Amino acid sequence: MPRYGTKRYQDIVERATDVARGRLERPPPIEDLSHAAGVSARTLTRAFHAVHGITPARYLSEMRLAEARQALLSPNAEAETVTEVALRFGFRELGRFAALYRKRFGETPSATLRRSSAKMHDPRGQAHCLD
Repeated sequence: MPRYGTKRYQDIVERATDVARGRLERPPPIEDLSHAAGVSARTLTRAFHAVHGITPARYLSEMRLAEARQALLSPNAEAETVTEVALRFGFRELGRFAALYRKRFGETPSATLRRSSAKMHDPRGQAHCLD
């Protein structure tokens, strides 16, 4: 059964997320996102909780982690270091980035990059065992 304001909250979240996607390298403050969505910070937080079950900051962090993973898995991944990818997506504390990444994806960012690189060098497109 839909909650009261679910459509409204979905619209708020979409507006805020669109703004955030344009600034992945430097996550905007919640106040900027709420202003862009045309609501108060409290309403923005309620909207994110209603739609995703988490705070806006947590959602944006997860979004940036997912984008970093895509970059590490991309065909051009070996042209960048893990540090460069982390910084590109706004993670300034590299140890924290690595810990969040491992918790979310079950492997370190460097393991993802190695796996991606191994696939690129195998003519069959299969990963080699690196250990």
